[in-house]
Amino acid sequence: MTVQLSIPFETLVSLVEQLPESEKKNLIERVKVHATASELSPEQKIALFESMAIDAEVIEVPSVRREDWYGDDGR
Repeated sequence: MTVQLSIPFETLVSLVEQLPESEKKNLIERVKVHATASELSPEQKIALFESMAIDAEVIEVPSVRREDWYGDDGR
């Protein structure tokens, strides 16, 4: 999504840096709410999920037995 700012981005950053701490915190909260409100599309979710995958060889298959993981009999 392209944003049409009437001021350059660096000017916006400079203005935000001049805000008092309480107003900065308020702005941060508003941006967080806006960012979490916008949902990802299914395609974006899949792309995000696939971007986290790593291509690494499994050296040893993990055991399904509790005893092998914790060294006890489960009691």
